Amino acid sequence: EGPVTRTEDGQYLVEGAMTIRDANRALDWSLPDEEANTLAGLVIHAAQMIPIVGQVFSFHGFRFEVTARDGNRITGLKVRPL
Repeated sequence: EGPVTRTEDGQYLVEGAMTIRDANRALDWSLPDEEANTLAGLVIHAAQMIPIVGQVFSFHGFRFEVTARDGNRITGLKVRPL
């Protein structure tokens, strides 16, 4: 149990606070890290809003689903490459 858990259907459960750089390194992804430092920040920046649990976004070749939130912070995401 770390910041990334792979599900049986090939998706990844990640902590919102995980840095984009760490996710790219751990999962061999190439998400951009110019606009945000964390995966949660990337989703907020791309969505231009603070999403609610259950909202789904597709950008940068990935599908992001918000799975957990604490106040205005996204604490959990389900991510899969498209």
